[in-house]
Amino acid sequence: MSVPEPSESAPRSVERDTFVELLSDSDRADLLELGGLRRYNRGEHLMHQGEPGDRVLILLRGHVKATFLDDRGREIVLSFLGPGDVLGELSFAHARPRSSNVIAIEPAEARALAASEFRSYLRRRPTAALTLLDVLSERFRDADRKRVQFGASDTIGRLAARLIELGERYGVRSDEGTRIELPVTHDELGGWTASSRAGVAAALRTMRELGWIRTERRRITILDLDALSQRAA
Repeated sequence: MSVPEPSESAPRSVERDTFVELLSDSDRADLLELGGLRRYNRGEHLMHQGEPGDRVLILLRGHVKATFLDDRGREIVLSFLGPGDVLGELSFAHARPRSSNVIAIEPAEARALAASEFRSYLRRRPTAALTLLDVLSERFRDADRKRVQFGASDTIGRLAARLIELGERYGVRSDEGTRIELPVTHDELGGWTASSRAGVAAALRTMRELGWIRTERRRITILDLDALSQRAA
């Protein structure tokens, strides 16, 4: 269960190309003064599919997944998000029901703002509103790219593309390759690539045997980025 904390204004470490990271210093400082701090445990919902969009969260620590439950109860992973990302930005304007769940995949912290408070912030900070539009445009472009990939690739190709994406955003480089620091499960990778858990396991095994990756518990290291890139193309 989330626990509200006293307001804090100190800036946090955020990931590149996220909403908070792209803000100007003054826009960022103003935003981080708003709302209240909440903490979440791994596996806890930050937002529920179908609930009113009456608040916005600014993720400050930890990583979450945005998911959609279809009519058969299958979890489809839409994206992974990290410090600096804004959550609930698509439904806050008119308090429409949320189209997805947001679930912590590790302990997380976020600043919670009422939808009205976030709207007021965007009105008095027009440069922040433009930054939000840029972030949303990039998310829609990314969704379009994924739809094209899903229609043209098999499980290994789709998984290769997602591993490259994880490496670019969450990878730590070393002499041997790029270690993906985001702790994702086979089920989450399956939900993200429209594949079964068994299909993901088989694809990862093939990649290991070819020397493209090394896997550990909830950790993957990319050893041959060129091979993955060619397979994902």
